[in-house]
Amino acid sequence: MKNIKYIPLIAICSIVFSTSCEKFLDRQPDNKIDEETVFTNWDKVNGEANKLYRDMRDRDRGIVGLQDFSISGITDECKGTQVEQAIPDQFNFGSFGPSIGMPSKANGMYWGDFYNSIRKANVFIAGVEKYKSPDNPLQPGDLKNRVAEAHFMRAYFHWLVARWYGDIIYMDYVADLAKNEQFARQSWPDFLKKILADLDFAINELPVRHLDVEFGRIDKGAAMALKAVVLYMNASPMYNGGKLPGNDTRVGREQYAAYDKQKWKLAADAAKAVIDLKNGTGQRYSLYMGKGSDFQAESNNKVYARIKQIYIDPAAIQNEWLLIISNNKAESWQGDHIPPSYGGGSRLQPLQEQVDEYEFIGNDGYGYATYDPQAAAKGWDEKQPYEKRDPRFYSDVMYHGATYQNKIINTATGSDKIGASNATSTGYYLRKFYHEDWKRSGGWPLHFPSIRLPEMMLIYCEAMNRFSGPSAEIYTMLNTLRARSFMAPVPPGLDENALHKYIQRERRVEHFYENKRYFYARWNLEPDSPAEIAQEAAYKAAPVPANVWPYPRTQRAAHGMTPVADPAGTMVVGGVNYRMQRFKLEDRVFTAKNYYFPLVASEIANAPSLIQSPNW
Repeated sequence: MKNIKYIPLIAICSIVFSTSCEKFLDRQPDNKIDEETVFTNWDKVNGEANKLYRDMRDRDRGIVGLQDFSISGITDECKGTQVEQAIPDQFNFGSFGPSIGMPSKANGMYWGDFYNSIRKANVFIAGVEKYKSPDNPLQPGDLKNRVAEAHFMRAYFHWLVARWYGDIIYMDYVADLAKNEQFARQSWPDFLKKILADLDFAINELPVRHLDVEFGRIDKGAAMALKAVVLYMNASPMYNGGKLPGNDTRVGREQYAAYDKQKWKLAADAAKAVIDLKNGTGQRYSLYMGKGSDFQAESNNKVYARIKQIYIDPAAIQNEWLLIISNNKAESWQGDHIPPSYGGGSRLQPLQEQVDEYEFIGNDGYGYATYDPQAAAKGWDEKQPYEKRDPRFYSDVMYHGATYQNKIINTATGSDKIGASNATSTGYYLRKFYHEDWKRSGGWPLHFPSIRLPEMMLIYCEAMNRFSGPSAEIYTMLNTLRARSFMAPVPPGLDENALHKYIQRERRVEHFYENKRYFYARWNLEPDSPAEIAQEAAYKAAPVPANVWPYPRTQRAAHGMTPVADPAGTMVVGGVNYRMQRFKLEDRVFTAKNYYFPLVASEIANAPSLIQSPNW
């Protein structure tokens, strides 16, 4: 990583802004240095622009989206441990609300935190215009880029608020607090117009690619990618004909109550524009295809080096990552998650729900879900649940019998067994984002991909499938993504709904632990879809619910897999025969409330014209 220089994201003393006020949007400029002094000096202007990148990292924490945990811990991807206030459990068991807000360790993600950052972007944009700020004398054109970056940041911060809180206020100006302005949530269509205006401004002004010391700044592709995600949200059931459960109090919901198929085409076109973006005569973005040997030797030819290097190799970061959270965490983060036998604390552990999404490779050369009715006929053997699986499974998850750093993981006995101190409770340990050769001595930075090229590919595939049905183009794109990870192709001849399931499964696997699942599930109203409610009913009626899978994707239960010593078992670990047995780990709380975060009571008190989030 040493040959890539990232922009400085060091926290600098605040010059213009104060974050101490509690009232909504009451973030006044600091009078120690007046605005004119700041905005008439290029170095100071550039410094203020850099602070927006610092705020970007503070508001979108990436791999530690809930301070010390990933957002995956509040989805059917992972289970969190009891350390650091057990933040995931507070969400999963419903221990938060308007009276207490989010857990204290999740600070930085409150409504007011986001709007503090939005105000900074607005003050920057207004200040540059008001004082006719000078350009960089050593590199003319930098000021234009900084203004465009600020427009992107304003859009980005608003998007972060909207994905947590739903209807919000799009502040594209500096509020005059002396006027005692009344703030009210705006409808999704109004929000959409404003965020697209900011993103289009950034797209038109920014370069296709930054090089050398500028690499890591927002470029054209990053703005285009966020536009595609926003338009995907707009096409999804949440904002396109779907019914939000409970009491839907969203502003202007009548405007998108009817299904509009054309919205899928808009999302597809936006994603395809990113995929096709040119850098000179060549493609700006490309899937990382690796270098050197295919396998990590210490993993017994189960973990492909290429898959691990997507998150490490500078070539991947430069050409596949569209939006980067630089220096998101020290690489020592890995030490919190590795198994106890390696000195770790297994902070977040994959659930069986996630493991089930990794397809197995059938004897006909195609990939199949293990719960597909065709599975057994294609060679699936429940007694050997970890054989012939999608190669990404071996890169993402440690399981009973897996090899890590030349040692076999055993979840039945020893310090790594299920339920031991600091050990897994699900039967699995996290492996994604690990540097396989880490020995508790590495301190290099760990960067986080907020958006990667595969997300654009999957948005395009899903949107075109919804708009016009299966096509050769969709199959080619989907299979190209799978082949990059050495995964078998999708079976031919699928109808729209069957292909949709493959696309959704591909997203869960490709973007595991990348903060996608929480939001995509909600945008698609998946927990309350008729299919998932029916699956939940069948699950509850079964004599042994844990054996009824795929598990309902209603976010109301979590499962694991335990090894049981059995002479007839076909899995041999440490000289002992085991059979693998599914089990229910816990019930979780998910109601109509859980589609959006609530505003804490103090925010409503400070701005009475705001309304509470739906169902709170």
